Amino acid sequence: MIENRHLRYFSVLARTLHMTRAAEQLHIAQPALTQNIQQLEEELGISLIHRNGRKLSLTVAGEVFLLEAERSLEKFEGAKFAAQRAGRGELGHIAIGFGTAADVVVVPRLVKSFADHYPDVAIQLKEMGSDDQVLALRSGEIDIAISYTTPNAEFNHRELPPESLIVLLNDQHRLAKQNSIDIADLRQDRLILPSKNVAATLSEAVMLEFAGYGLKPRSIQEVATWQTAIGLVSVGVGVSIMPVSVSAYTRENVVTRPIKNPGREVRLLLSWQRGNVSSVAQHLISAI
Repeated sequence: MIENRHLRYFSVLARTLHMTRAAEQLHIAQPALTQNIQQLEEELGISLIHRNGRKLSLTVAGEVFLLEAERSLEKFEGAKFAAQRAGRGELGHIAIGFGTAADVVVVPRLVKSFADHYPDVAIQLKEMGSDDQVLALRSGEIDIAISYTTPNAEFNHRELPPESLIVLLNDQHRLAKQNSIDIADLRQDRLILPSKNVAATLSEAVMLEFAGYGLKPRSIQEVATWQTAIGLVSVGVGVSIMPVSVSAYTRENVVTRPIKNPGREVRLLLSWQRGNVSSVAQHLISAI
């Protein structure tokens, strides 16, 4: 069987055409070099080296084989280097599933920082709700999940820093000119929120804010994304309560106000499979 060392030994010998010098460059004994070249020729069934006493020269077959052998060696070294980089998490791909509002600030910053440090890693972003993220993690469709959800014992997780909640109002709303909003003053408004299967802990935190006053929202309009919520607020359908990071991406006709005497914060949760995390994913987790 022809092995990589046979090609490497032949390449050095073919370039030096001197057994002693070739053996020295390869850091092997001359008899070992001779034996390997003979094994190579026997395997090929042809003569690669013409021997005239101590003088060596390549046969026509040897000249052709040298070109192909060195191409193979280059490909092998390239493959080895790529594999080593992939093993270190410097090459490959990562799929990130993220929920509503996570794409506002956290995901862009995370992707930018990661891409700067690992430019050869392909990053795939998939927007999906918390329930879908669980299924995607189980199947291996995504490597990392980021959403406002509660920890699932099935996965490893890490909490991101807490965010306060803000109220989003149409600029013509009766409370729009106030510096801060008392939750009790929203009891008659339609509340627009991402659905529980999209952002469970966000929905829970908002309900607890109302419960702190012994209240419930008059009605709740569930939506799939924070963009939809803001769109509905902008035309006066209702009000919304979101993480403060959303305030960076509001639109015309929408104002944001802090909650007066806030009682709740929300945290994004980073989740990944137990005992089955790639080197690339581990780099991203460590960067959080």
